[in-house]
Amino acid sequence: MKCVKCQTDNNLKERTEAGGRCKNCNHPFAFDPQAGSKFTDILFNNSIQTISSENTLFFTPKQLWYFLEKRLVSKSTSWGTLGVLIILSTLTIFISPVVTLIIITLVISTSKSTSKSKSPKIRRDFARAIQIIGGLILVAVLVWFFKFSTVTNTAFFLFLLGIGLGIFLIYFGTRQLTIQHKITQPLQFKQSEITHWLSRWEEINGEVTNVLAPSREMSEPIEINSEVTAYSFDRVIVCDTAEIAQFLIANNFHFEHNCAVLSIDGYPQNIFSTVMQMLKQNPDLKVYAFHSATPRGVTMINELRNSPNWFSGNNLIIYDLGLLPRHVFPSKNMWILKSDVSAGRGRKIPVEVKQTLSKDELEWLEAGFYVELESFSPRKLLQVVSQGIAKTQAVANGYSSASDNSLDSGDDGIILIGIDDNNRNVGFFASDSFG
Repeated sequence: MKCVKCQTDNNLKERTEAGGRCKNCNHPFAFDPQAGSKFTDILFNNSIQTISSENTLFFTPKQLWYFLEKRLVSKSTSWGTLGVLIILSTLTIFISPVVTLIIITLVISTSKSTSKSKSPKIRRDFARAIQIIGGLILVAVLVWFFKFSTVTNTAFFLFLLGIGLGIFLIYFGTRQLTIQHKITQPLQFKQSEITHWLSRWEEINGEVTNVLAPSREMSEPIEINSEVTAYSFDRVIVCDTAEIAQFLIANNFHFEHNCAVLSIDGYPQNIFSTVMQMLKQNPDLKVYAFHSATPRGVTMINELRNSPNWFSGNNLIIYDLGLLPRHVFPSKNMWILKSDVSAGRGRKIPVEVKQTLSKDELEWLEAGFYVELESFSPRKLLQVVSQGIAKTQAVANGYSSASDNSLDSGDDGIILIGIDDNNRNVGFFASDSFG
């Protein structure tokens, strides 16, 4: 195991004799897999450097937790599975090539496409591989039967068997792809452990300057110059959690895009009222909702439109940047979790919000599935919001009202969702993809 300070490799005996320190520079090791840790100092340090883009971006502790979870999940094909395939092929090749083909494909089809120990991308790759194998079998069987075989009962039986196997594998692979959004990821460790790890790391290696402290409630209002409050903002980003709002502010997103950043629960509390007064001075204000694929997240638009604390009675355009369940379904690598608490909240989604969701989205939320924004890297989140704002500029110029309960899609990747809200023709824009 390498020392994070001098890069000297230390084996277990050398680390033990040095009292858990490097034999070369005497620097302590913060984490040791032989002592029960799931990772080394090098992996932890590289994770911090990667998630912060070499200390240029701030990140939340939960983002680091998700990042480590993803680093530890298996991302490659199991050599055990490959060994089984080779052994079975060797044993059966002398019996019948068709039997060999059947066993190989069935083992592959039942191997990793639903394995929770694999990353979502690997599971999807396996499912697509199953489809491809099924198609190749169909082609091979057709070519063999009509070009190279003699018409006998045995040949016809093998032909039907091969055709059936090919069709089955195509169906099986397709089915596996359609249920990927219902396969949750196993967690290697508890989220609360990240605080202990950061404390341990900082005790030995110094402060991690780019990790954000937990967002605190700041109740005492800050005096803002009246000349400043006379102005407004072009747009506001409203997040579903204080942590995401804090993350955007820490990375200077509000400066770079001339926008206010708030959370739906009123963060930052000490300037929230003042910022809201400034926002309501702009009749052309553009509102962007940025949230997780959770019951709380999908109800944000309804709250922004109808709550007196937000924009009730204002004819403002609201854009939903996501994350929505429809964004999760086709995704290759989103980190899907499930809980009974989320399921309970999903069953309590208001009727007017349900009108904006598809049947599959509602079933997914009511089953307790969810994806959090903090499961994405800082760079990805900043990219999503930046691109979302850029996309909506053209949409704002061509905005027109939609018919009740309509779902219109444009070439710009933004869809207008119309809702019958007490006989009012209202709606909001939503991105048809996440980033």
